[in-house]
Amino acid sequence: MNGRKANLAFLITTICYIGLIYVLARFFPAVSESLILSNLLCELAVILPVMFFAVLSGEKLKSFLGFHKIKISTVLMIVLFTFLSLPALSLFNLISQLWVENEVAAMLESQGQISFGALFLSVGVIAPVFEETACRGFYYRAYQRSGGAFKALFLSALLFALMHMNFNQAAYAFVMGMLAVLLVEAAGSLWAGILYHGLINGSQALVMYGILRTDPESYSSQAAVVTNDILLYGIAVYVVLTAIGLTLSWAVLVWISNNEGRRGKLMRIWRERKEQRDKVVTLPLILSILLCIGVMSGVLLLIFMR
Repeated sequence: MNGRKANLAFLITTICYIGLIYVLARFFPAVSESLILSNLLCELAVILPVMFFAVLSGEKLKSFLGFHKIKISTVLMIVLFTFLSLPALSLFNLISQLWVENEVAAMLESQGQISFGALFLSVGVIAPVFEETACRGFYYRAYQRSGGAFKALFLSALLFALMHMNFNQAAYAFVMGMLAVLLVEAAGSLWAGILYHGLINGSQALVMYGILRTDPESYSSQAAVVTNDILLYGIAVYVVLTAIGLTLSWAVLVWISNNEGRRGKLMRIWRERKEQRDKVVTLPLILSILLCIGVMSGVLLLIFMR
């Protein structure tokens, strides 16, 4: 599987994803309003097209995706890496809220009463497994094969951001996607990315569930009083925390790389940036990006409503 096939797979994924959202909202509103069911169906739309192309290309999925064992000590350091990277994700979350709302908080508030077990299963287990397998597995490996690791890092992170279909989550998902690639390369296993993603989503679900359990309308009440000045103050604080966190995160990545016998793998990504390989940006990718932006900006919704 190469970059061209990955781009075509993502175009099909985007069309299926948008079509699924429309069909559920139009004909199955009960499913659309269920976070668990709608999320599961959307995750299937994300993984199935790219898996089909990989199988069609004759790939041995376990080796192609990079499902390798990692040491217990590496697992513990991934937990530390997750904690250290949180300020960077929060920073871009806050920056995006200068223009758009906090989509996750608004979505959870709209769900009303939902069990924590079902919520954690959906966003803390299913989403990380499916999305990491697609983005840091299929897409990253396909782009790496065609254009090198440096281009693959950015393109797989871009696709990961776009598939969230809103500007708020896309902002910090892009950063998270790049960090996940570095972690996967350092550990030499896709399990590292899945664990990282699960820890991020799981902790976010735990915090939001606790807040909304105490006050079901906490997001609405806070959104009404939070001004851009308050957001800018928060951004200033998180710029400092991010600088410290990412510096320490890099040290953790280097430690993980050495611990897994992969010394020098991270620097090789940087050295590959100028290598001339196959073209990875093709028409299907451009069309996919335009479709995603159309959904995120509301342009496609206006077209469908006519």
